Amino acid sequence: MTGRPTPRAPSPGRRAAPSATLPADAADDIPGETLSDLLRAAAARRGGHEALVVPAFAHGGEAVRLTFSQLDARADELARALLALGIERGEHVALWAGNVPDWVPLMFALARIGAVLVTVNTALRREEVAYLLRQSGAAAVLHTTRTGTNESSVALDGLFGDGDPAVARVRHRVWLPSAPDDVAPLGVMPGGARCALPALAGLAERGRAVEPAALAAREAACAPGDVVNIQYTSGTTGFPKGVMLSHANVLMSGRSLSALLRTTCADRLAMIVPLFHCFGCVVCVLGAYVRGAALLSIPQFEPGAALALLEEERATIVHGVPTMFSAMLNHPDLPRRNIRTLRTGLMAGAPCPVPLMEAVEEKLRCKGITVTYGLTEASPGVSGSGPDAAREVRCGTIGAPLPGVETRVVDPATEQELPDGQPGELWVRGRNVMVGYHDEPAATARAVTPAGWLRTGDLCLRGADGHLRIVGRLKDIIIRGGENIAPAEIEAVLREHPDVADAAVVGVADEHFGEVVAAALLLRRGARLDPAGCARLLDGRLAAFKVPELWKAFDQFPLTGSGKVQKFKLREMFGDAVRTGAPDGQG
Repeated sequence: MTGRPTPRAPSPGRRAAPSATLPADAADDIPGETLSDLLRAAAARRGGHEALVVPAFAHGGEAVRLTFSQLDARADELARALLALGIERGEHVALWAGNVPDWVPLMFALARIGAVLVTVNTALRREEVAYLLRQSGAAAVLHTTRTGTNESSVALDGLFGDGDPAVARVRHRVWLPSAPDDVAPLGVMPGGARCALPALAGLAERGRAVEPAALAAREAACAPGDVVNIQYTSGTTGFPKGVMLSHANVLMSGRSLSALLRTTCADRLAMIVPLFHCFGCVVCVLGAYVRGAALLSIPQFEPGAALALLEEERATIVHGVPTMFSAMLNHPDLPRRNIRTLRTGLMAGAPCPVPLMEAVEEKLRCKGITVTYGLTEASPGVSGSGPDAAREVRCGTIGAPLPGVETRVVDPATEQELPDGQPGELWVRGRNVMVGYHDEPAATARAVTPAGWLRTGDLCLRGADGHLRIVGRLKDIIIRGGENIAPAEIEAVLREHPDVADAAVVGVADEHFGEVVAAALLLRRGARLDPAGCARLLDGRLAAFKVPELWKAFDQFPLTGSGKVQKFKLREMFGDAVRTGAPDGQG
């Protein structure tokens, strides 16, 4: 990666904390109605400030430290490379990689030439990637040799070698290095030829022949309402859909969330979530850059590496899903890590247990940890609370609607708005609502009303103070003998058990009741599954019909690449166990 990276050995305890003396405009938004405009303005205003940091321990070589000026120059270099490759305005380009150093520059480079970034979950297998490439109509795919535990090059070789219809429209395949000493592998190209895969570095060399005027013309043609990103829903409930997000969509979320956290140019935001998800490329990247803050990155989440990042790079903000925070809190390195600079962060992406929030406050010393709520279709920000809000608000609610976001709580059956205190489906409207699902007008019409309201599918309760609480998922509702049961209510109580690290509750088909309640548990180290003890905890707290009838302990839950529990897989596992006559036990 270019940009004159400056190597520096980790020096915990010696690096000065962010300065308390800030420029007068430190908390001001950096202007820009498109992603390219934003980066240009950031380079002009904060040119010498660090923009992107990948520490040496995470990169396998010298540390990468790009200033905003260097990041802008790298985005230009890659934009010209993509023009040399022949990527046209509006074409879709799939990026299948972990958080490699060039991921962020590529995101801005594609936006700069009016192309659409299609983010690919690193956990996807060959058949899933085939579906995504076919459904998105991708013209090019950029990828590393491996993504997480996947041999992505091998999967793509199979698709191109077999002439799979999924890759019929793919004209270009480009390889990205994961580490400085990576060598381009042999692979199958579009058309079937086998050769050393063209690498991004060579493509950048070709781009130098592209006239600056050609790039300027492409950049000038970009508009706030243009689709800039397609993100495929995470697959927690079934087949993914391609969510089309515009510049205006994602910048609204970035600005709202940075304002919520009072982000300034002195902040250093630790990105431990994947870039392929909205949490990474919108909440982290844009949430930092709209205020000129530095972004600190590791290739993929690993709790020890995440703790090292927080300490060695003096992070002030950290975002993550509950499973990530739980893993860091339970990691043996935590007691020896000197993490004193954290001031705030967002926990989101799944229900956030209050005990976990409190543990993050106390053990990670992140006193301003708060919950935000969103979904990909809302790009993703909907609601939240600031780091100075009362603990019961930050830890016990999803806050209030973000500026510019309207919300309604409606009866799912009648679609009539409900009064405060009555749970119903949360509807959202604003500039943050997606353009639609790619090539799926019927699904878009089901999700967004003619008046522009996005049906979230989440069951919500609004208090008299305006704060919102998610009480379940409409599709997750278990109907047992005619009684509606919200899994989140049961999960919250089960997490209070001293032996339970996490809980996920699902409905399993039953001939008599229609569905019965099943509890999947992650147990703390050394604990044994005790269904009777867990049931006693629920007894008296919840109605008898809500007490699970099936119990199973798991070493780990099936998760999406972004850390969400795949409840449809848990249902399948419980169903298989019931059929074999062994519903209780270890998973």
